[in-house]
Amino acid sequence: MKNWIEKEQLEEDILQSLKKDLKIDDFICTLLLQREVDSLKKAQNFFRPDINLLHDPFLMKDMKKVVEKIQNSKEHRIMILGDYDVDGTTSTAMLYKYFKIMGYDLLYYIPDRYEEGYGVSEKAIEYAEINKVSLIITVDCGIKAIHPVDLSNSKNIEVVICDHHLPGEQVPNAFGILNPKQENCHYPFKELCGCGIAYKLITAHNTFTESSIDTSIFLDFVALATISDMMPLIDENRIMVFHGLNVINSKPRIGLRNFLKSINGKIDESKISFNIGPRINAAGRMKTGKIIVDLLIEEDINIANSLSNDVEHLNQNRRRIEKSVVDEALSQIDNQRYTNIVCGEGWNQGVLGIVASRLIERSYKPTIVLTESNDEILTGSVRSVKDYDVYKSLSDCQETLLQYGGHKYAAGLKLKKSNFDIFKNQFESIVKDSVGHKMFTRSFHYDLLIDFSKLTIENIKIIQRMAPFGLGNKRPVFRTNNCFIDSKLKFLGKDQQIVKSIIKDEYETKLSFICFDKKSDLVGLKSPFDILYNVNLNTFSGRETVELTIRELYIKK
Repeated sequence: MKNWIEKEQLEEDILQSLKKDLKIDDFICTLLLQREVDSLKKAQNFFRPDINLLHDPFLMKDMKKVVEKIQNSKEHRIMILGDYDVDGTTSTAMLYKYFKIMGYDLLYYIPDRYEEGYGVSEKAIEYAEINKVSLIITVDCGIKAIHPVDLSNSKNIEVVICDHHLPGEQVPNAFGILNPKQENCHYPFKELCGCGIAYKLITAHNTFTESSIDTSIFLDFVALATISDMMPLIDENRIMVFHGLNVINSKPRIGLRNFLKSINGKIDESKISFNIGPRINAAGRMKTGKIIVDLLIEEDINIANSLSNDVEHLNQNRRRIEKSVVDEALSQIDNQRYTNIVCGEGWNQGVLGIVASRLIERSYKPTIVLTESNDEILTGSVRSVKDYDVYKSLSDCQETLLQYGGHKYAAGLKLKKSNFDIFKNQFESIVKDSVGHKMFTRSFHYDLLIDFSKLTIENIKIIQRMAPFGLGNKRPVFRTNNCFIDSKLKFLGKDQQIVKSIIKDEYETKLSFICFDKKSDLVGLKSPFDILYNVNLNTFSGRETVELTIRELYIKK
């Protein structure tokens, strides 16, 4: 298969050296080497991430003066202002809970997606002024808030910005900016999310106070945000997510417990990505992100139950609306174009990003989904495909746009309705020229070609300890050739689309498998086929068995 690409395999002598140190199977050593784990010490840190290896927060530009400013503001009121997504709401809740413990007078503010849009709004500054706030700390937003920060300064309200988004040519005139991506910041790890930066702030502040606490109790917030914001799970992120997941599993917050009840087994990164994260995001998409902060800081179980029920209702509504918009958007796809740019009347702005991602699953191209903000303005979300910098392409179209922001793979934008056709054709032309008039093709990378005999329960347990998985440390994908179905297919799920059965390789080794989206290929399949898959342990009635999750298959003719 031309679009199935095996990762680079390292030299045999390096592999054998690592195998000698670790005393584990060759193929697991290969997986580790592909993740730059090439020594016993690195393996120890990889399998048991050490919280003491987190970088010194004072390496971050402005950290010392920001901490001193907060220390000197204890007799004044501070407002924490966060974005309405998982990263922003968890950051806000974490700072609020920490500084409450430290005895500060606090407010928190989450902007309304529909009335204010993303970031620091004039309405937020007015709210701070009315409530006699003297310092605003932004989280997961603010790095482009030039005018709002000037407005805040004019009202004698100073601003500290904690943000991980790329700064523009000009940065706001804030008292201090915590952002590893800003110029002259020598902090060694640049890929923290907003909540990760907020965590560095509280760990720095914690060293300044006489009543210091164990700040690791807040790593559950960082895990939720880092995973949901799809940050690379390497370096500090891996350490914080590893320990944050332990907090969630050992002592979950009252506000999260209702979400966790519906999940079987241990909470891992995939359960946050597909179960908890979307629920948290639903509030900001459908109503207000403030309800999530209310929920995450709540200590009364009855109030928390009521709030989580409200969030669940919003999530169900989000799913219903999302399906409707996806169906309408798909009808606008033109397979001859190099981009998907669709626009609909009355589409809910809160689901546009999800819809763009769904369209890419069906039509693999840079995708923009737009709807009207008012009679004159269109608002949209942008999502890209592997290795294509959609933010740069938007920058090339900036004269046609009123506003845009984001990063390589995801962005947002606003434009005049009257410019829609001009922008649509301009963006299409830029993308088409960028890729040399070659249509985008989805490719699938896999770690190793192996046979099923390698997949013992003991080896799978070692692979599971390589978690948390995500960008920078993806769940291993294996390839096995010349497979056959070896048992009657079973169909599960609401629409009977999930397939379970037994599969065997060419050496007659048999394993269970599950497949979520290839029913039409598997039904009646008699000829040999190759598969790409992940591997898990299925525990049923106290018995552990190896189970494959088939991702792709290639049927031999």
